[in-house]
Amino acid sequence: MSLERKLRRKKAQQAKKNAEQEVATKVALFGKLGDKCLTCEKRFDKMNKEQVMTWSVVVRDEEETVRLYCPACWDKAVEIVQNFKEHLENKK
Repeated sequence: MSLERKLRRKKAQQAKKNAEQEVATKVALFGKLGDKCLTCEKRFDKMNKEQVMTWSVVVRDEEETVRLYCPACWDKAVEIVQNFKEHLENKK
């Protein structure tokens, strides 16, 4: 086996190991997922496919926090951020 091949295999194995660790971390944080919107406190059902597909989850790895937002609150937040960006651009 050539040295180059050994290095490629070792690099691939390390990448696989890193990916597995990242998935394990994400799964552990999923356990911290709440059961209501952080803003309006609307109930979230983990078994409801529509809610799972439409609600937004924000994960902060450093702080190990998981925040859950319903579509209405998420849309309002995105609109506020866009308006703020436009305001800053117009100010320049």
